[in-house]
Amino acid sequence: MSRWKKLSALAVAAVTAVSMTACGPNDSEGESGALERLTDDVPGSLQAAADKAKETETVRADVVTSGGAADSEMQMTMDFRGAVSFEMVGDILGEPVTMRMVDSAIYTENSAEDRELYDGKRWTKIDLDSSPEGDMGVEQMLQESDPSQQIEALLELEGVTVVGEETVDGIRTLQYTVTTTPEKLAEAQPEGSAEISDLSAAGDALGVTEVTIDVWIDEEYLLRRFRLDMGTAGVTTADYYDYNEPAQIEAPPAADVVDLKEVFADLEDSFAELEDAMKEIEDLTGGN
Repeated sequence: MSRWKKLSALAVAAVTAVSMTACGPNDSEGESGALERLTDDVPGSLQAAADKAKETETVRADVVTSGGAADSEMQMTMDFRGAVSFEMVGDILGEPVTMRMVDSAIYTENSAEDRELYDGKRWTKIDLDSSPEGDMGVEQMLQESDPSQQIEALLELEGVTVVGEETVDGIRTLQYTVTTTPEKLAEAQPEGSAEISDLSAAGDALGVTEVTIDVWIDEEYLLRRFRLDMGTAGVTTADYYDYNEPAQIEAPPAADVVDLKEVFADLEDSFAELEDAMKEIEDLTGGN
């Protein structure tokens, strides 16, 4: 896999995980009878969970994706105060990965081999505002990563049902499920999020005709688990914990970072010089 494709895959994988995040202000044991209310009032419970999600500050998650093009296991810390930032450590496509996103820039830790290419610098930076392939869709996906929107989309879908009680990481939860199509899921997105045509096209490109979403909500209306089953395109499961625990995600020291914007600029200059040299040779030889 080329370096740019690898970085693009990492960015998409990370943002996919962020887009599935939902949390509330604290962990607690809940109130007696809360699961009964979750069972009896599905729309009201989902709305309460969406309202909780709007209080998100920080959260940690274990995210596993399998069965698709990019199997991965990640441990993520996410900070929703101000601009979204995150740090993830894990394994993607069999390779260890450490990545941070701070101020619309993605920093990926270089392997020992890659450090030799970049004067021993430990980190590679991609500025999403100036990357040669635009923002790779990351900025739009981040705007759509508001956790309340993810749950509110379920409120627009028909057929959400209660599966039953389940304990997730020692916490009592109630599981909800719904199966729909990529087109209906696109139409259910809140106003201002993804374009319907974009989501539908993505489903077509991946050969996905059916999508199943499962959520596990605890007695405090906190989302504890989210599972997205896209059939042949893979299944992603995220477990959430440590709501609003201290988290500090910072950009690496500038002296230890190579900016790909500068690398690409140098490449463009080199290609321009090569093109000029080839033209001079062509002029001298009369095109022969």
